[in-house]
Amino acid sequence: MEEPNRTIEKKLPERLYHYTSIDGLKGILESRCLFASQIHFLNDTQEFKYSFDILKKLTPEFKDRLQKKRAIPVPPLDTEESLDLFYRTIERIYFEFDVLTRMPVCVFSFSPCGDLLSQWRGYCPSNGGYSIGFRPELLIPWLKSNKLLLEPCIYDKTKQEAIIREEIVKKGDDLIKKLSAEPDNLENIMQKVTINFVMEFSRIASKLKHPAFNEECEWRIISEPIENNRMSFGLRKSIFLPYLELSFANVEPFPIDEIIVGPALEQRLAHSSLQQFLLKKDLKQVAIKESTTPYRELM
Repeated sequence: MEEPNRTIEKKLPERLYHYTSIDGLKGILESRCLFASQIHFLNDTQEFKYSFDILKKLTPEFKDRLQKKRAIPVPPLDTEESLDLFYRTIERIYFEFDVLTRMPVCVFSFSPCGDLLSQWRGYCPSNGGYSIGFRPELLIPWLKSNKLLLEPCIYDKTKQEAIIREEIVKKGDDLIKKLSAEPDNLENIMQKVTINFVMEFSRIASKLKHPAFNEECEWRIISEPIENNRMSFGLRKSIFLPYLELSFANVEPFPIDEIIVGPALEQRLAHSSLQQFLLKKDLKQVAIKESTTPYRELM
């Protein structure tokens, strides 16, 4: 897979927040690890399928364009035949969803807002939670060294379709370029280009969300496709939940500089106990704030 070299179009916020339970907060602070969930196992199980639906819609456009081109009275070109095979191959990916679960991408979610009612409701238990404030500029060098991306989610359907179209065109051009150099190696080249498309599409799909979730303005750390032996597993009812541990133990200065205590019946007590916990962990530089969202509104 090619080294990712994308620029972040959207300006980085001064701080990015991760909403979690008290267990999640304790785990992150003690282990100095982020636990990135495999994209297929997020709470919204339809999220990854959403990108597949866009792919399913777009691939016929490329096939139809070739058919119209072939209607012109000229001899069929090897280039056109190769592209047609490529388009038909990626179109079948939609019907072989399990292919992508064998090369999973893992994500870790942030919000640019540290005290948002919908986030407290969606990602924290009803009896209280925390939002952890990270300084993204401190994370960027660490992310790059670990081949991780930090990108905003895209909610605009026109932009989503444009990104997928661009990737189809890019890989089609790559196919033709490689075949021009090795015209007798079609099967091997087709396989490599298709696998590269699948892997890159997995990363693209990991940042495309339905427009209905636009209010979240979510940012994500996105991994490269991960081999099974690098995965860890938690439990949710009867399901093994695969995740990737991202250790930031060597990131200096410490990238967390603020924690907001969420709406809770004993918010002041939670604030006090967190303060003692941070002192114990020699993290006294981390500021503690309290959510201004009334507790009753979470119920």
